[in-house]
Amino acid sequence: MSEDAKAILLLHGHLGGMSGLAPLHLRDYNAVVQWLAARGQRPADLLSGETVAAVARDTAIPESRLSGLLKRGASLGFAMERWNQSGIWVVCRSDSGYPSRYRSHLKEKAPPVLFGVGDRSLLQGGGLAIVGSRDMDAESEAFAREVAAWCARGATPVVSGGARGVDHAAMESALDSGGAVIGVVADNLFRRSVRPEARQALADGRLLLITPYDPEARFAVGNAMGRNKLIYALADYGLVVCTADGKGGTWQGAIEELKHRAGRPVFVRADSSVPTGNRKLLEHGAIPFPGTDNGVTPAEWLEHAVSDETSTDDGSMLPLFRETALADGKAEYVKGRPPESTAQMADTHGSVAPPYQTVYEAVLPVIIAALDEPTPPAELANRLDVSKAQLDVWLKRAVGEGKVREMTRPIRYVRAGSPVQPEGPRD
Repeated sequence: MSEDAKAILLLHGHLGGMSGLAPLHLRDYNAVVQWLAARGQRPADLLSGETVAAVARDTAIPESRLSGLLKRGASLGFAMERWNQSGIWVVCRSDSGYPSRYRSHLKEKAPPVLFGVGDRSLLQGGGLAIVGSRDMDAESEAFAREVAAWCARGATPVVSGGARGVDHAAMESALDSGGAVIGVVADNLFRRSVRPEARQALADGRLLLITPYDPEARFAVGNAMGRNKLIYALADYGLVVCTADGKGGTWQGAIEELKHRAGRPVFVRADSSVPTGNRKLLEHGAIPFPGTDNGVTPAEWLEHAVSDETSTDDGSMLPLFRETALADGKAEYVKGRPPESTAQMADTHGSVAPPYQTVYEAVLPVIIAALDEPTPPAELANRLDVSKAQLDVWLKRAVGEGKVREMTRPIRYVRAGSPVQPEGPRD
């Protein structure tokens, strides 16, 4: 374990022991990290004790609390021994193996610590998040199982929460069909990992169970609500099978993701027998689930569905933000965080974007800057941390405007005017 990870666990982890000190909440922990980053320091620098007083003074966190938490070395040692004996591993936000999707999608809300059981390579995420109410009817269960099995056949991971109802049905069906499953759980990680249905899948490397909470914690409603954003963040798309209208964890999680400025596309089951909550999600921007198509992979099918949803008939992109029209014809952003300032754009991408009215205008300079050599769209989507479906829409428009050039065999894109080798002859 790195020294950074030790400091993070001491400050934020539930370790047991007799200190009587509550670990730092995410807000306070982030305040400490921001203080360190502003001075070019890391969490490990707190272990020497020289900076604790300054951190306490500037963050208003009592020095006695910080010092007490950092002195829990013995408790950390005993906790690590318990976790190791149970097959539980730990990854912290400072570690290279921490999910990059959490860093990019959740930013300061990314959990500082993750506990896990299973193949760590599944932490790279991807796939379809399948969620729904605990109390499901037979049609919802059949739908969840069908979609999960379809994902498994198409080598698309299923991400869910392991809760009773839709979550459990989807995860069980995907595993039974030979697929890979990532479960973000809200209660006792150890007990879940030793269940008969989990043991073989864990041994086969097809199941990963993770939690940001104490791996020995009991179920708590707050934990269950808090992990919803972690489920969506690990996936490429979300699918709500069934939800109540305006209440419950499934509803709140979907609404939170739909409001997220760069949220994952959220599909919803939309046949004639769905509950009212499903229909209401459509009004909030969810996409009707297009059904399973065995002719293409789930990833290709869902990308196509999102592309259709975010494009108009003439091929132009619809803004991803919810907007209201003002009298002067300009748009006002009414939900979520404001767009990055041009100074932030310069710091991040090395160039300043002009004022813009659509997302396309904002991201075009970033796309062009990244295309100094022919680049496959999947590689560019990964580099820019956007869905390939959305990137395809932007690239199509940029090609039509003559700002980006499309190359074939294989498909690649390059900035217009960039010197490139001529393409080989076509077969």
